Amino acid sequence: MWVRLGYAMLHGGDPYGSLPPVPGLSFASVFYGDTNAPTIAYLPFWPMITGIIYLLYSVVGFGNRFVYYFLLKQPVIAGDMVLAFLLYSYVKSRNPNRSIWVLRFWAFCPFMIIISGIWGMFDSIAMCFLMVSLTTPNQIKRGVLAGLATFSKSLPIIYSIPLTLSKLRDFRGLVVAIGLPTVASFAIFAVAGWPISLADSTLGSTVGKGGESMSIWDATVYLNSIGILPPLAPGTYRILGLLWIPALIAFTVIAVKKYKFDTDYGTLQSLLLVTLAFLIFKARVTEQYAIYLLALSVLDVTIWNPERRRLLVFSTITALAFLISNNFFLIRFASPTYPQAMLIESQLSQSIGSIRLGANFFLGTLFSTLNVAYLIVILRQGSRRIHAFQEKGSHR
Repeated sequence: MWVRLGYAMLHGGDPYGSLPPVPGLSFASVFYGDTNAPTIAYLPFWPMITGIIYLLYSVVGFGNRFVYYFLLKQPVIAGDMVLAFLLYSYVKSRNPNRSIWVLRFWAFCPFMIIISGIWGMFDSIAMCFLMVSLTTPNQIKRGVLAGLATFSKSLPIIYSIPLTLSKLRDFRGLVVAIGLPTVASFAIFAVAGWPISLADSTLGSTVGKGGESMSIWDATVYLNSIGILPPLAPGTYRILGLLWIPALIAFTVIAVKKYKFDTDYGTLQSLLLVTLAFLIFKARVTEQYAIYLLALSVLDVTIWNPERRRLLVFSTITALAFLISNNFFLIRFASPTYPQAMLIESQLSQSIGSIRLGANFFLGTLFSTLNVAYLIVILRQGSRRIHAFQEKGSHR
């Protein structure tokens, strides 16, 4: 997808339209014969990055497509390593004895390596902006950083309120956090001449999107596949797909009442609450969404609540197992150098497709169960313990 996107950005293409294969650059299609359908559902940040990378490739690539592939991965890998350092620095300033463990965990965890260095997903870049915002006391600066996080990957918009409303009547940071990605996106649409209506339909389709994923709602897909549950009406599934929005609002209100946002501890617990609510109620939870939970959980476990370490470990293992199962043992990632990889995947799909669906259903349910358990643990935390952590932690 990124190969097609970078090329399209410098050849008059619309990233929110179809992205056809690029002769001499595209490799074995993972789109199963529909070569013109792929499109993206991200704000303009990543299309701009891939366009810059293609421009760099056209200058220094020597016509070698592997140079292009290599360059496309560098921002993602750099974001992952910077995030490891930011997590390390945050923990070191509060619990130095655990900081090296954090650095090792994030830098060498197979799940993070596959998501960034192999798959090429860029959620770690958005998480870097969020981490820097956690260390910034100024509300306007927090709003800018939160806005940049949302601009780079739209999911972080769920953190706008916990990050910017330490003073509940001061909405300046929140306005900046939401306004920055909005204004920046519209400005780029206007300059590039991309139809806003097309981008709106593409981006909007992800809000209530469901289907096979790392979510408890995957039960509807699996039970239908084995004939236990009849197909849901399209309207019903869309309603289920939108449940995360009222759930997110409700848990944001709970976070305000239980923790407020004026201490490091209160802010982190609030971020965890909204993350868990999002993951539990979202109809489609792709593997890279776990990046946000794991990064916040690492801070929670190493600084304040070490008894939650098992939840972190089991969540990481479950997400890794789902990633491997969902991608047929990662065979498709060999397709740039071994085009037959997609044929092997297709053959596996025919032979063990039902087993894989069952494994995904089990792992998605387990991941959701772990999220529910984490949510309950946070909600059950007594006010006395919360007050002790807040007194011990720094106030903003």
